[in-house]
Amino acid sequence: HDKKLGEILKPHEVHSVAMAATFKEYSQGQVIVRQGDVGDAFYMIENGNVDVYIREKSDSHPVVTLKPGAFFGEKALLSSDVRTATCVASAGGTESGSAGEYGEQGAEQGVVKCLLLMREDFVRMLGD
Repeated sequence: HDKKLGEILKPHEVHSVAMAATFKEYSQGQVIVRQGDVGDAFYMIENGNVDVYIREKSDSHPVVTLKPGAFFGEKALLSSDVRTATCVASAGGTESGSAGEYGEQGAEQGVVKCLLLMREDFVRMLGD
């Protein structure tokens, strides 16, 4: 899915999502969601890359690498189905960040920053 959030939600809905969401950072190689686990959150990638693995296709090679602006886990907002893929913070790093944005240190390498929206907040915000 190549769509951005702004293409799916109306502007006031995007604003509501932004107000209800929180940021979370993941280290390179850290599992963000695991295939088979029950999903309860939706993730929007702010910085870094996320490798997506599907057990039935390959445990060693990602089926896709998601970039900043992409999202995953959207099914978790609608039901408590199990995750259909494992998503891992990738070595791709923070290519969308700039040194000026992070002061003199520059962008922290190997960190993935996601905006996280929990299902309970989504339901409270937009209704069933």
